[in-house]
Amino acid sequence: MSGVAEVGVDIVELARIRSIYDRFGQTFMKKILTAAEMAQCLSRPDPVASLAGRFAAKEAVSKALGTGIAKGLGWRSIEVLNNEAGKPCVSIHVPNFSGSISLSISHDRHSAVAMALYEPL
Repeated sequence: MSGVAEVGVDIVELARIRSIYDRFGQTFMKKILTAAEMAQCLSRPDPVASLAGRFAAKEAVSKALGTGIAKGLGWRSIEVLNNEAGKPCVSIHVPNFSGSISLSISHDRHSAVAMALYEPL
């Protein structure tokens, strides 16, 4: 796979994520988000929409990497933070990761969608 760009896409229903959040609260967030991600989500007017976007983003990244959330790549191994301009940026926290990932996230009242492009070095 070296040198070949890969794409991953995921979409989630906000109602599904909201239902899980309503049931488990920040325990659910702590399972899939880093502390920095949680802080960004909780600072938003609708933290659940931000949480859903990050959930979709992590799934999209794992698909672009070809692993899914498994094989040493956990939920918190993928960190999605917004830069000063609001653009989502991805950091991968696993040994020997190389390459770059571009990410786009969007949501409306019903769904959150993310697309990731992985370009290996």
